Amino acid sequence: MKPEMSRNEVEMRSRFDFSSATRGRFSDRYEQNHGVTLLDGDPDMEDPLDISHGDSQLTEVFGKNLLISHLVSAGFEVAQPVRDRGVDLVVYKDGEDAKDYVPCLIQLKASSHESFSLDKKYERFPHLLIAYVWNVQTPALSSVYALTFNDALQVMEKKGYAKTDSWKNGGYYFVRDAGAKLKEILEPYKMTTERWREKLQTV
Repeated sequence: MKPEMSRNEVEMRSRFDFSSATRGRFSDRYEQNHGVTLLDGDPDMEDPLDISHGDSQLTEVFGKNLLISHLVSAGFEVAQPVRDRGVDLVVYKDGEDAKDYVPCLIQLKASSHESFSLDKKYERFPHLLIAYVWNVQTPALSSVYALTFNDALQVMEKKGYAKTDSWKNGGYYFVRDAGAKLKEILEPYKMTTERWREKLQTV
């Protein structure tokens, strides 16, 4: 039985094509104590899970504030949990409008690029929206998409991501740059003031 892949291996396989790779090609050099040097400067090769590249906390702060400004502009109140256990924000209505809305949980995915990802662990949260905030360091180009887990899964299926090994075996998928086709599929989930009101009423 094949051993289960680690999350790092799942992530690596989702981003690179190893179908033409040769196993053990550099093993002789390794045994002769040749070193490996990692070169900086190629942003396309950055690992999105590696906080040593750029300031991921700053990206998170920018993204969270952009998202909060969207929600407040749409007439909602926003609270932040003391501990992050899968929920970054709680969105709710106050006053007379409160009876029409169930508080909604939001998981933030902030990116300085246009990345899309999904993790099966979020399936267990009721009333959860996954908010993808793109281009957070360039507010004029930023955009926000909000999807339920099932919405995101449908996007994965339309794009063919749900058939990848990283999703089927690891329960996780990540793509750094969305591309035209994925943007087209995501367009109905691109948030405006009116769409926020509709989305949060139906989650």
